[in-house]
Amino acid sequence: MRAIRVLERSVADRIAAGEVIERPASAVKELIENSLDAGARSVSVEVEGAGLRRIRVTDDGEGIPAEEVPRAFERFATSKIATVEDLGAIRTYGFRGEALPSIAAVARVTLTTRARDAGQATRIEVAGGVVESLGPHGAPPGTTVEVTRLFYNTPARMKFLKSPIRELALIAEVVQRMAMARHDVSFRLWVDGREAGRWPAASAIERVADLLGAGSAEALLPLEGIVPGGRAEGWLARPERTRPTRAGQYLFVNRRPVQSSLLRRAVEQGYAQLLPVGRFPIFAVFLEVDPGTVDVNMHPRKLDVRFADEGRMFGAVAHLTREALVGSPLVRRVTETMAPVPAALGGAASSPPGPFVLEAHEPSGRYERDAARRLPALRPLGQLLDTYILAEGPDGLYLIDQHAAHERVLYERLLAARRQGGVASQGLAVPLALEVTPAEMATVAGHLDHLATLGFAVELFGSRTLLLRAVPAPGRGAADALLHRAIAAIADERAGDDALERLTIATACHTAIRAGDRLGPDAVAALLADLAATEDPFTCFHGRPTIVAVTRADLERWFLRR
Repeated sequence: MRAIRVLERSVADRIAAGEVIERPASAVKELIENSLDAGARSVSVEVEGAGLRRIRVTDDGEGIPAEEVPRAFERFATSKIATVEDLGAIRTYGFRGEALPSIAAVARVTLTTRARDAGQATRIEVAGGVVESLGPHGAPPGTTVEVTRLFYNTPARMKFLKSPIRELALIAEVVQRMAMARHDVSFRLWVDGREAGRWPAASAIERVADLLGAGSAEALLPLEGIVPGGRAEGWLARPERTRPTRAGQYLFVNRRPVQSSLLRRAVEQGYAQLLPVGRFPIFAVFLEVDPGTVDVNMHPRKLDVRFADEGRMFGAVAHLTREALVGSPLVRRVTETMAPVPAALGGAASSPPGPFVLEAHEPSGRYERDAARRLPALRPLGQLLDTYILAEGPDGLYLIDQHAAHERVLYERLLAARRQGGVASQGLAVPLALEVTPAEMATVAGHLDHLATLGFAVELFGSRTLLLRAVPAPGRGAADALLHRAIAAIADERAGDDALERLTIATACHTAIRAGDRLGPDAVAALLADLAATEDPFTCFHGRPTIVAVTRADLERWFLRR
């Protein structure tokens, strides 16, 4: 057995740094929190090389007195707590005293700081936890921390990072969340010398509306009320405005951005039965509670919190959410407006029939089955509930989910078009300008080639605007919604597959015929023919069946014929 020994300081510091500084975005978060704790009214974040080459955070806060600068790089050194009792009443961000020493253990750090009443600034340079220089310097009041060569002495950490595009998106997300947490502070984000975001100090609702992409306060529903130990306020997007991921969800406890699954589930519970399956609400909810009722020290990077009475907190937040939604005359269950059926599938649609109407079609000839087709010959009979196609087959009744079937058809067409050089585009009569978040802008900038392959013509137009000139042909539905769905699919690495595959799936899904679309006889016949010609007609790419059968034997049993 090997002897037990105390690790060297440099080794221990690198291990501790790994708990706090997981990636460049972690360093950005810690430095912004330090700036806010210093009373900054303006924070500027600059990153180069996805944050690995350089991170620079500048603020106009109080600064650090010259004699205390070296102490700022010692572990557990802090000006924010002094006793055990202080841990139960924390109202600052970076109380741990781990940020600077943790970053300096795995990077080169230059800190330049000047207290407001000091005649000059002080600069210190630290590399791998070792102080290399310390002395006076010229600089205005405030603090600038420059981090270069992050993880230069821990190369193993690099293997766990995502792509540069994804790391930039995570950095932008950190800045956005901190900007939402502190609407009274102005923020700027620069990426590789280009301004990627600017948020002047504003009211809470103005900042929330801007970062949620709501456009104005009128587009959001207010939430307000009492929760255990304090109060909650926030703003919710209407139920008809959702996202395919949880990217638009923001939670804060005592101005600290958190990723609390408890609070997220509580808000989503309030939206129950108001959202379609697979769609997620957009919201920003702020809790101000007694620090003694919440533990912010349960996660090394302070991302999650624990409440003294989690059951009551869940119930209170869910109730306030539901109350805000159903208490507004704008909240209602709606059926999507009937969209025209693409010309390739039979022309324009008419008004929907009543809820339980089978539209009978004139019988058409059976499809001739050939060796390449895996479906039996089918004769269309009609459409049920504007969602399912009924057809007669050689051995009974077949029901086809029109949306799932069209998804399969479009998906295979898109794959074929990709193999042949790209999907054809359909130009918009007037280019569409779309406001996006810095994270979405970074995602688009890194995948312009994938978007072009799928038929999107997109241009970067300023720091927060995209210009959409064309969509995949044949286009269907709102062009802006299609692009937002595409961006979300590219960014959602948790969904698996590569970005181009996720984009293909999202495009097929969003442009497919939907449940509720009324189809004429020609459109039904065309869809069945197209489905029969696919390589795998039995499921859509989500794994849901496109077609089910009721055999003749089953029908006879139902009617007591056997």
